[in-house]
Amino acid sequence: MISVEDPGLVIVGASLAGLTCAQSLRAEGYTKKITLIGAERHLPYNRPPLSKQVLAGKWQAAQTNIDSAEKFAELGLDFFFDEDAQELNIASKEVRTSKRTLAFEDLIIATGASVRRLPGTESMSRVHVLRTIDDALGLREALVGIKCAVVVGAGVLGSEVISALSEYGIHATVIDRMARPQLPLTGGHFASRVNDLFIEHGVVAKYGVEINSVTEQETGITFDLSDGSKVSGEIAVVAIGCIPNVGFLANSGLDISNGVLCDSNGLAAPHIYAAGDVASWHNSITGKSLRLENQTSAIEQGLAVGKFIATGESSPTTHPFFWSEIFGNKILMLGNLEADIPLTIVHGSPSDNRFVAATISNGVTTGIVGWNMPREFRQSRAMMEA
Repeated sequence: MISVEDPGLVIVGASLAGLTCAQSLRAEGYTKKITLIGAERHLPYNRPPLSKQVLAGKWQAAQTNIDSAEKFAELGLDFFFDEDAQELNIASKEVRTSKRTLAFEDLIIATGASVRRLPGTESMSRVHVLRTIDDALGLREALVGIKCAVVVGAGVLGSEVISALSEYGIHATVIDRMARPQLPLTGGHFASRVNDLFIEHGVVAKYGVEINSVTEQETGITFDLSDGSKVSGEIAVVAIGCIPNVGFLANSGLDISNGVLCDSNGLAAPHIYAAGDVASWHNSITGKSLRLENQTSAIEQGLAVGKFIATGESSPTTHPFFWSEIFGNKILMLGNLEADIPLTIVHGSPSDNRFVAATISNGVTTGIVGWNMPREFRQSRAMMEA
């Protein structure tokens, strides 16, 4: 029975990580009060479909929901929408939000990350970002009837946006300060392959350039670049990464130099935990603290934190993982491909556009990637994790 005086546990952030924490806590037998605070006005939803199914018009917004309101009710949560965390006081064990002050016995920080914007473009109506469901729906509406767009950033999100633009028949120009496309964890091994996809689909690439200025006109947007050239489109999409949401922790005393620094159980300080995009966890496999912005890590960390709080038991350390779909090519990545180690082909052939490859150092597989071979990737993944 929950006492009205019992502060229980507070989860700040109704993200996938935050909700998974709550689900894990209940599944592991936690019976105390759980309060979930969400900054957005929506039920918790999955982000990967935003740049894939939602932007391409294949899914509606509701299809991204993690669960129904009825399922949330079964968890017995006090759930508050549209409420920002503003300050954490560890000494008094209180977190202040935009609407209330909450006492806690334990606190889980799952506030995620905010999109990084291009300076000077924040108020430009023709410059879009893609992080939330509202971003995705607004961008999808902006694509109607246009013929050309500029994408700033040739990382995985930028590549997925370019792929979606192609499905709409929209010509894309991509700008990046790096010398080639960048997929996370791949050590640059697939930069040429992604660039070949850009060329095949008529994408104009401007690599190794800085943006000097951005000008918005009535009918378009123009970028002045450091090589003296200009690039224009009817709209622009900025995909240059995210910033962990740690502003409310500024005076908390926690290490927030790259998200919330945690141990391998997600513990940042006594009774304070973090999970998901905002968290930098110690990884016993690599010996480093890693902040991973992907769905799988959010789920695994949420499950681990819930289990640790409820039972005191640690969960096994896992390898970093991400997946993407670019121009119809499904890419699955586990671990880290070493940049200075040649790829070993495990299955298939790159010439057939279907293969599994790995980097192997001193007999140890450090990373493995599947390109259009999901079944064989899963087989190799199981061997690597074992």
